[in-house]
Amino acid sequence: MPRIPCAAGALLLALLAALPASADVVSDLAEATPKVLSRSPRSQLLHTTLLTDLAMFNALNAITPRYQAYGVAPASVPDASPDATVASAARVVLGSVPGADQALLDKTYEVSLKSVTDAAARTRGVALGRRVALALLAMRADDAFGRVEPPKVEPAAGVHVLTPEYKQESGVGLARMKPFGIKDAAAFDPGPPPAVGSAIALRDLAEVKALGGRVSTARTGEQSVIALFWNSGEGEDGVQMLKTLAEHRKATPLEFARMLALMDMADLDSRIVYSGIKTKYRHWRPYNALRGPFADATLRDATWEPLIHTPPNSDYPSGGAVGGGTLQTLMAAFRGDSGAPLVWVNSALSMTRSWATPEAMGQELANSRVWSGVHFRNSVDVGYRLGQKVAEEVLATQLRPLP
Repeated sequence: MPRIPCAAGALLLALLAALPASADVVSDLAEATPKVLSRSPRSQLLHTTLLTDLAMFNALNAITPRYQAYGVAPASVPDASPDATVASAARVVLGSVPGADQALLDKTYEVSLKSVTDAAARTRGVALGRRVALALLAMRADDAFGRVEPPKVEPAAGVHVLTPEYKQESGVGLARMKPFGIKDAAAFDPGPPPAVGSAIALRDLAEVKALGGRVSTARTGEQSVIALFWNSGEGEDGVQMLKTLAEHRKATPLEFARMLALMDMADLDSRIVYSGIKTKYRHWRPYNALRGPFADATLRDATWEPLIHTPPNSDYPSGGAVGGGTLQTLMAAFRGDSGAPLVWVNSALSMTRSWATPEAMGQELANSRVWSGVHFRNSVDVGYRLGQKVAEEVLATQLRPLP
């Protein structure tokens, strides 16, 4: 075989190293993330998942910059191996969390590097990924995950009280975390929920009593299926939906990493927003309003049970509906006019659902919270709009295409 001249050989090696990352390397690492973190503190799961997405995005984007980086843009390394860069970045972030499954992480890392035959490009990629990941970890080093006790409130009409199976509220600590993408979480405060006894409150109470009970003659079979579908599943289910959409659009690994990062950023920021609102207003759940000591006399029912267990936090706004709003906005942006399929496979139930539009998908998720008996209609409507607004700000300000 003829020897390649030095200049031409160097150029060829650079071109080979700059080839796109393998189609599956980003999705493989994203799907492995919840498994790697299965024994880690639950409070850090969303936070670490987002940092992993951002590390993969920043690392790939540093090879051939196409978008604004998150935080300070790393120096470009055009001859780094994309696969090695992504795998290294994800490994450093995931390995920094207490309880991470290091054996599974190492195995996933090794599989990601199998196709990298250029030793020099691999070395540069590993170094770039590590540098990017450490910069992100340093940027968010002050994030706290310790439990925060909510303020004590006296029992009264309209005040949330935990159901008997729970001893403490969930999600309270999120309210003090600095958002990743939005500027000011407090700016999204929608104001207080409807007053107890108001026309809206009574309307909503009657609706959730009829449609959300474990035993209900008003809820349809399809509504029951939807309620159960959206209240179970695994962490990688959303990744698979996004992967299907990305494959239809022939998205590059960098574009797919960007989708993941934007989706998880909007998700975490919206949770920070609604956790603060829930803690502030402490509005009661349907369970309290129908069975508690301050239940409305005309609608009280001491035997009423919701279709699913009432979560251990307050009603207003509905976190599930916030998720529906963010999902609708993000899927509309990612899908564009491509007609890409919107398919969600619930791995826990082995059930698949699909929708014609992002609006149909988001609204179904939001409505499921009333049909499952855990939220009032007004809390769902307010939450849905809130989720849309958070997602809109994230899309407008984060990871934007370069001029």
